[in-house]
Amino acid sequence: MTRKRVKETTIGSKQGASCNELLALLNEYVDGDVDPAVCKEFENHLAKCNPCRVVVDNVRQTITLYRQNEPCKLPETFRKKLHSCLRKHWKKSKAGK
Repeated sequence: MTRKRVKETTIGSKQGASCNELLALLNEYVDGDVDPAVCKEFENHLAKCNPCRVVVDNVRQTITLYRQNEPCKLPETFRKKLHSCLRKHWKKSKAGK
């Protein structure tokens, strides 16, 4: 069994980590691949910063939906528009070859 490699990073200042610092590490944080101290800094920041909390929640929900791997039914009108657009794009790309 291989052990997950934890990314060793230091972030923050006396005021704590900035939104940009945390969002730069978002993927690693959600995957659990960051140093525990960084995770603690993330949690402290998220407790005070609603915009970052919304971003993290959306990423987690997206990952959860993706992992469920269940196809979703598109509304008929949207499906027809999408297929029409894709056909036009494919025809243009084939014509250019």
